[in-house]
Amino acid sequence: MVNVLKTTGEQEEFDKEKIIDSVKRAGVPENLQSKVLKHVEEKLYENIPTSQVYHHVTEYLQNYHPVGKQKYGLKQAIMQMGPTGHPFEDYVAEILKTMGYETQVRALLKGNCVTHEIDVIAEKQIPKLLRAMVEVKFHNDPGIRTDVHVALYTKARFDDVKDRHSLNQAWLVTNTKLTSDALAFALCVEMNVLSWNYPQGNSIRELIEPSKLYPLTLLESLSQAQKQALLDDHIVLLSEIIKNKDCLNLLAIQPDKKETIIEEAKRILS
Repeated sequence: MVNVLKTTGEQEEFDKEKIIDSVKRAGVPENLQSKVLKHVEEKLYENIPTSQVYHHVTEYLQNYHPVGKQKYGLKQAIMQMGPTGHPFEDYVAEILKTMGYETQVRALLKGNCVTHEIDVIAEKQIPKLLRAMVEVKFHNDPGIRTDVHVALYTKARFDDVKDRHSLNQAWLVTNTKLTSDALAFALCVEMNVLSWNYPQGNSIRELIEPSKLYPLTLLESLSQAQKQALLDDHIVLLSEIIKNKDCLNLLAIQPDKKETIIEEAKRILS
């Protein structure tokens, strides 16, 4: 079997099931899933980069299931939320709201030693009051992993502010993956971790898809500058555009263009 080359430089054996599972999650019909796999397998060569595998999947879906192609690009769409981490912080807050938390973004909290800007504070009664300090790490390169220094830094910040502000849990959230040391330390100090693929069954990817928390960066009818204008105004979800069409007034575009954007958003969410 052919090996693929991951963005980290590691090799792993090409896995047919990963292709099938990923296009299935993107809503690609069963009768097309095997055809996508066949298309990719015809392009394989030893140490093919995962970016090329991704390209071959999307080139097939572009022709036969365009909406599936957009949903398949979810991870890349989230990486378009940069260059700052603020839009992803807003996005994480929206994810936490669907989990029943009340959230506050970018709060300034005075600690015992220094003042900290906390990315997200999440609060929920379950049954005792849980108040979490959420450290959000955004990366726009799939090869970058959140390392142990971030986990150490998060714990230190939490320890500095927890008593003054009745915080009883620290979270570390990232749109990529954690290194093994970062995850080991976080679990050792009872820090809650949420990453692209962790925890299994409740990862960011698995929280987004059933709740249809798709980011507006999936839209192909918007330029990157237009997406950035909306993100800068704290609009991060496709559903927000549908619920509040007036938010598109920020873009100074014609009414027919607005309808094109809204219809595209509805297709993705349908």
